[in-house]
Amino acid sequence: MNQLLNSERLEKELKKREQELKCIYRIAREVDSDSDPGQMLQGIAVQLRQGLAYPDASFASIRLDSREYSDGPAPKGESHAQCSSDLTIFRQRRGSISLSYGDGLEFLREEEELVKEVAGLVSRALERREMKPQQQRGEWGKLDPEQSKRGYDDLFDKAPTPLLIARLNGDIIKANAAFYQLLNYPADGSVELNFVRDRLYETPEIRAVIYQKLLQDGILDGLELNFLDRDDKPVPVLASYAFVDLDGERCIESVYKDMSVRKDLEKRLIEQNENLEKSVRERTLALENQKNLLVRKNQELVAISEKLREHKTRLQTLFKAITDTVIVIDADCNILMSNQKHIGNRGKCYKKVFGQEERCQDCLVEKVFAERTSVSHEKVVEDEYHLLQAYPIFNAECKITGVLEISRVITKEKSMERQLLQADKLASLGQLVSGIGHEINNPNTFIRGNLFILQEAMKDLFPIIDEYYREHPDLRIARLNYDIFRQNIPILMDDMVDGANRIKGIVDGLRKFGKRDEGFLNEAVDLNLVTESCLRLVDNHIRRTADVRADLAPDLPMIMGNSQKLQQVIINMLINASQAIEKPRGTIKVSTRFDGKEVIVRVKDDGKGMDEKTMSQIFDPFFTTKRHKGGTGLGLSIAYGIVKEHKGRIGVVSEVGAGATFCIYLPVAGTEG
Repeated sequence: MNQLLNSERLEKELKKREQELKCIYRIAREVDSDSDPGQMLQGIAVQLRQGLAYPDASFASIRLDSREYSDGPAPKGESHAQCSSDLTIFRQRRGSISLSYGDGLEFLREEEELVKEVAGLVSRALERREMKPQQQRGEWGKLDPEQSKRGYDDLFDKAPTPLLIARLNGDIIKANAAFYQLLNYPADGSVELNFVRDRLYETPEIRAVIYQKLLQDGILDGLELNFLDRDDKPVPVLASYAFVDLDGERCIESVYKDMSVRKDLEKRLIEQNENLEKSVRERTLALENQKNLLVRKNQELVAISEKLREHKTRLQTLFKAITDTVIVIDADCNILMSNQKHIGNRGKCYKKVFGQEERCQDCLVEKVFAERTSVSHEKVVEDEYHLLQAYPIFNAECKITGVLEISRVITKEKSMERQLLQADKLASLGQLVSGIGHEINNPNTFIRGNLFILQEAMKDLFPIIDEYYREHPDLRIARLNYDIFRQNIPILMDDMVDGANRIKGIVDGLRKFGKRDEGFLNEAVDLNLVTESCLRLVDNHIRRTADVRADLAPDLPMIMGNSQKLQQVIINMLINASQAIEKPRGTIKVSTRFDGKEVIVRVKDDGKGMDEKTMSQIFDPFFTTKRHKGGTGLGLSIAYGIVKEHKGRIGVVSEVGAGATFCIYLPVAGTEG
């Protein structure tokens, strides 16, 4: 990991170095262009900004003789990092180059050095441009020779970048101290050098290539080559060349950029990559050894399994007489023996017995091996209840070698047990409903009576307060302006009255539902009232998953029957419809109709629907698709019996994914039979 991080760091340093060099070359081209000084300085500002690490958050400007050249508008705000360097022309400060960073960014040391180097390059370019008009007008001789010499020395000798002028035969006419330091020669120029004689090029043939390029293009920029220093050590540089006339003689002027750091970084990056490849090879070898070890371990386990299979026949005769499922399992849930042909004597117990792809969360095998005693557990698989009993099998050393597991289906027993519990709960609920309804109805009666008094009082008070409001328009009641109070208080009072009446309706429905029923079918029943009562009772349960739309036909004829029993049927239909809706929000439609002979109650949902096999079994006792949710399979069976008792019938239409529609057909009084 460290090697990888070092490689990434070296690669980033190389990119920074390359970005800096490209910036220098672009600025050098701006300096060598024939554009006027203003365009040149503005172009340099743009190129300098692009050479920074964060160009989008930076601002570059060049000030010369009280005029400013920039790459755009100055940044807004107060906190900005600043970096600047002076422009010195003929030993006089004439301006500066400034950079700014926003967004809390700081300048890198390399960027500060870049600004200084560009400032020196621009200063020397401006000196050359200012000397040209004087030369063209013949005024060069009017300059102070000593001043001209000093300016030239500052321009050439003190440049931080290696510069030199050489003849075509290779003699170096003049070079600055940076060039001699680059090749490890005395910086005072006391050693006269020739490119050919002193073998300054590592590859001598490169000189002919340079000359041909200059003849062809007049300038050569960005050429990578190697010098040989005084100790014959290679020095990588990035070189730029151009023809110049010196006292009528054609010479070559060149500028060099030391690439030693970049080459060293490249070398280190290559070494890091080689080390990384070596580590990968070593790791691959270690993984191969580990793989071989795992293969051997697996072979050992296979051999042990073969030994265990030799003992399976010992218990085979005992299993044949047992009707329940009996299997012998090892610690890995592998079936060693079984008394059922469809299970067989191999495979995983959870897959062969229960059809599961993963080990049971409450695995009895683990408990037996951990507790070293017999354990039992009830398990539900696809709406079937299983009673599992597991017993440890010990060897001569009192170690557990396997588990004997007996599985028995107890679905009918559990259904009967739940039926008894549900009946007991309903009996208790019936006893409680009456008392709870009475306790709720008493305070609600007080609330309803007081609300009627408050409504009448407000009707009498409003004219008085209205008169007072006309004389005091700033009147506020309950922190509200009076006009808002006057508009909304009657609405709030009406809402409270409606809420209290709704509570009364719900309580009356509960008390009626909880009233002891003798079972006689001698009532004149209004199915609209029964349906409305059922909707109130199950509203809190249904509205979690669905919206209810009721369409009850007016003037519905009465039927003879038992309102409580019919209420039980409709409630069962509504709850089943809400439980069939699996999407975030569904719709349940409830309607009543009279077709001239029968009263029809229809409950339609847009839930998951049923297939034909399920529809053929829904009215069978103990059949349910909600066993895991506590369903007993008795609701529709009881509802079917109640409707038959009323000499009616139930119809159902459904498709998978398209919901279901239940219709209850009941004959009106005097038309049955």
